[in-house]
Amino acid sequence: MRSTTIYNTTLCLAVLFLSSAQAAIFGIFEKKYTPLIMFKVPKGTTEENDAMEKVVKQVEKELNVKVERMDILRDRFARNLYEKVDEIEFKGKVPLLYHRESRQSIYGLETKARVQAWAKGRWLSPKVTGTDGRGSGSEGFLADEEDQAQGEFEEDLTELQRAGKDAMLERMENEQ
Repeated sequence: MRSTTIYNTTLCLAVLFLSSAQAAIFGIFEKKYTPLIMFKVPKGTTEENDAMEKVVKQVEKELNVKVERMDILRDRFARNLYEKVDEIEFKGKVPLLYHRESRQSIYGLETKARVQAWAKGRWLSPKVTGTDGRGSGSEGFLADEEDQAQGEFEEDLTELQRAGKDAMLERMENEQ
């Protein structure tokens, strides 16, 4: 009886002293795979990070998914992985949400709907902001470039598609 107690105590102490990587090797604390990663900084460091943490928690609860959090200031492995992931777009901004399977990433504070789409692995359209920074959607296009692109697009339309487009444009003009 006494030897069993000593053995259990020794095992508990050994488990406490193992790092998480060593514990995973021995199968003691097996981490469940999740394709979702959030690179973050400690709580209270930035308001943007704290606000995004709340959004991610809501999405986790609603979709019943798990997002793995990696603190880039406290964990060297997380920092190295963050630098590799950030090489794609070179933004250097936290928080960074990265989906391993769809390779989609979200930098900074984002809407709950966009985070839900990211968590589901859906394709995220590029975030376009205007020169005023409020998302006017016209950055990089001049009026003549837009007209030229529109003309090239119309050449590929069938008669039915052209008729539908004209009807839609007419309806939009009537609504204004």
